[in-house]
Amino acid sequence: MTVWVTARRDESLAGQVAHGLARGLDQIGVAASRDARLRDRIRTLNLELGAGPAKAGVGLDVEAHRTSSRTPAAAALGELVTAGAAAARDPGSAGVCVLVDELQAAPELDLRTVAYAWQEMQVQHDQPAAALFAAGLPNTPDVLTDAVTFSERFAFRPLDRLTDNEAAEALTRTAETADVTWAPGVVEEVVARAQGYPYFVQLYGDATWQAAAPEAGAVLTHAHLRRAEAVVDADTATMFRARWAKAAPGEQRLMTAMARFGDRPVRRADLAAELGVATTDLSVPRRRLIDKGLIESVGHGRLQFTTPGFAAFVHDETGIAGSR
Repeated sequence: MTVWVTARRDESLAGQVAHGLARGLDQIGVAASRDARLRDRIRTLNLELGAGPAKAGVGLDVEAHRTSSRTPAAAALGELVTAGAAAARDPGSAGVCVLVDELQAAPELDLRTVAYAWQEMQVQHDQPAAALFAAGLPNTPDVLTDAVTFSERFAFRPLDRLTDNEAAEALTRTAETADVTWAPGVVEEVVARAQGYPYFVQLYGDATWQAAAPEAGAVLTHAHLRRAEAVVDADTATMFRARWAKAAPGEQRLMTAMARFGDRPVRRADLAAELGVATTDLSVPRRRLIDKGLIESVGHGRLQFTTPGFAAFVHDETGIAGSR
């Protein structure tokens, strides 16, 4: 049984997990509101989060709670997940898998609550059949470490860009499930355009599919890809404009300097020379751009844009000369 939530700064992550757990159990035929184990634990968690008394699965959109690091809320959440995993196994599920997106956006105290809850569950004699996987921006490990020092022992796995073979497999195997194939050379062109960026693989694949509206036995052709290009161009332009607007003027200056070197990794020393400043002057805008997910560190002293094609957008936006 899966529980999917997207972390938000204005909402309790622990509350979201509890609400999702109750909803997921309902979907597999376990009524959380009628299960005494679950109902009591959800009520306890509501009280600890400051939401007041509530029925199971109701009223869990609460404000970020104000508690110390190791809290009754962490214990209540751990007990709820443990009970929920056991309840999920009754109708035949293997257990519970909690999936969290945008983890870096969760309130710091909520990160502590969830981290302590999972740490304490892992040291129980009878560990619950529960797992948690989360995704976030490149600064997520730093955000977690600031919240709880022991999070440095978590298993962090960077999601690198796809290889050409991986991108091609994502496109061809997905189509094969609907008995659809790609014409020779089309997949290779999409792979080259996507440059290993997973979202671009999705975007080109979906836009080409929508242009073709294929039935079983159909072939995706260059003509379909040509019709998809306008959709892809419009979507990427919207994304790039939003990313540029998120950056403060000083951050935009750093990205403008980076764009002179194209999408490839560039040394901080070269950027400092380009801007006529000391490398230490780049520290603040560099950190803020990493926190916003606009650039990333790739090896010692090197930076690159997180999204391929962004350098060309900056060229057009600022009118700077082409890349070096």
